[in-house]
Amino acid sequence: MLNKLTTNFKKIALLNSKKIYMMNYLVLFITSILYGIYIFTVSLSQNIGFQQILKSSPYTAIMFIVVLLNLLVGYALWVKGNDGVPNNKKNRFLLIDLAVCQLIVGNIFSSIAFLSTYITFKNQPDNETESHRNSLTGTVVVATILYVLCFFLLIRLSIH
Repeated sequence: MLNKLTTNFKKIALLNSKKIYMMNYLVLFITSILYGIYIFTVSLSQNIGFQQILKSSPYTAIMFIVVLLNLLVGYALWVKGNDGVPNNKKNRFLLIDLAVCQLIVGNIFSSIAFLSTYITFKNQPDNETESHRNSLTGTVVVATILYVLCFFLLIRLSIH
């Protein structure tokens, strides 16, 4: 009885892990689109151009860089998700890395999505999928450096 229950739970978790993984890049895309709508609304309400908004508000400029990084990471996750993401320690570490990066720049929804995916993947057995290159690792490393840079810039803005 317990073995049958465990087998059913693993099947459900496997199906849900694909949906939860998809939720990661959807949250990144949706939050980016919402921020773009916000900037567009501010531009229309104040009757100023996009470049003027970025020049007048350093916070908005930094967050725009974060939005572009979110789009880059979301795209990489989407492409990698189509190839199939192996559940191994390296990819789980990348999920934790992205969760922390999203948390330090203030994207709480995305951070929760990455943590949910990490927990789902952690509760499943490791599997290795043949992959000739892992574009996700390079993208995450570069994005992490830029997220940390944006975090320090945001801290500097709040101090001065």
